Amino acid sequence: MEQLIRGMMARLLWETGAVKVSVERPFQLASGNFSPFYINCRALISNAAAMDIITAVSHYMCTAKGLKFDVVAGGETAGIPFASYIAGRLSKPMVYIRKKPKGYGMGSLVEGVLREGDRVLLVEDLITDGGSKEGFINAIRSAKADISDTLVVFDREQGGKEFLKRLDVELHPLCTLKSAIADWSKMELIPDDTKKEIEAYLLNPPVWHEKRGIGFK
Repeated sequence: MEQLIRGMMARLLWETGAVKVSVERPFQLASGNFSPFYINCRALISNAAAMDIITAVSHYMCTAKGLKFDVVAGGETAGIPFASYIAGRLSKPMVYIRKKPKGYGMGSLVEGVLREGDRVLLVEDLITDGGSKEGFINAIRSAKADISDTLVVFDREQGGKEFLKRLDVELHPLCTLKSAIADWSKMELIPDDTKKEIEAYLLNPPVWHEKRGIGFK
């Protein structure tokens, strides 16, 4: 079933315009590095039907995997709409986690009601190396709540799962890059040479950058 879900999500991401591929003019990422593809899960939030599918699939995955949580948390900013949809579907309270405290008021990182001992499911749109999730996880734990699971729409499979594991958090992606590439290829949405280019990038990003005369950070 998980394989079927990932295939469906790969198609959904493509058809909603959340996937962009460009070998000749790679995309610059927030890290300053480049990539032959870009995944913009924010494109999904404008498509009500797509969000209904994501919400239903997330509900199924949480139930099938037996995930136990009291509160759904969204990470600022991209995780917030996904967390809102999922919390509503599951009839769970929701909070959101700031990247940094406000410069006024109580200066809280957690917005909403999060009680000591609450079990939290962190919901995010995408994960790459996992570094951006650490602040959210630390904020949840600083509030004396528990977190052991994170659900993401898309996993770029660039170390995020392993990074979270070191923080004692398990990753649950609705779609992964390697499975998506295989599905896009089967659907004839990307040619073989593009598929190979993306696979070369994933195998060794520094070497991929070097071959193109681009500095790797």
